[in-house]
Amino acid sequence: MITVLFATNREARPFLALVGAEPLETQPFAVYISPAYPHLRIVISRMGKIAAATACQAMILRQGAARIVNPGACGALRDAPELAVGNLVRISEASEGDHEIFGKRVAPVPCGAGLGAALPAARLVTSDRPVFDPVRRAEYAQFGDVVDMEGAAVARAAALYGVPCDLIKGITDTALHLEREMLLRNLDAVCERLALFLKNALSEWEDA
Repeated sequence: MITVLFATNREARPFLALVGAEPLETQPFAVYISPAYPHLRIVISRMGKIAAATACQAMILRQGAARIVNPGACGALRDAPELAVGNLVRISEASEGDHEIFGKRVAPVPCGAGLGAALPAARLVTSDRPVFDPVRRAEYAQFGDVVDMEGAAVARAAALYGVPCDLIKGITDTALHLEREMLLRNLDAVCERLALFLKNALSEWEDA
């Protein structure tokens, strides 16, 4: 069984509509099924690393997820054509920007089980605090290309259980000062694009 894990209802809404999803559970997380895709479960974790990691663990232990896919919005940490607003990227590795042990950064988690091979690869930094700050943007850009609030936690939880994990992110902004409005302005269009990408990829997951 494959789990598609979204952080928010707004991010999930276009995909839920495309696959004709129906509610299965509401607690502790909203879980949906699709009659057309019985091998699929969709879960909405809520925002933040703890919520995302807990939802990932719950889907593995309670629903028997054999593969995790985490789509969602992200901000670009550097200026490059492949990181233009509106683009989709596949995450090659994910790390937590605000996680250190004895002053050393924790090693990133390798990501990718084959989904989105044609998309540009990007390194993800996950932070519990949204990044709209040129200083933190420059700091995170030393070891990442894009930033979000959940992905590394999902990847790390999946890795603990040996479950393959794909992270597909859509770029809504460039993580700079005063770009919160840009994120909100672009979010729905990026989520529509993510939904179409995922829907087109469903045939690859039939035997998963």
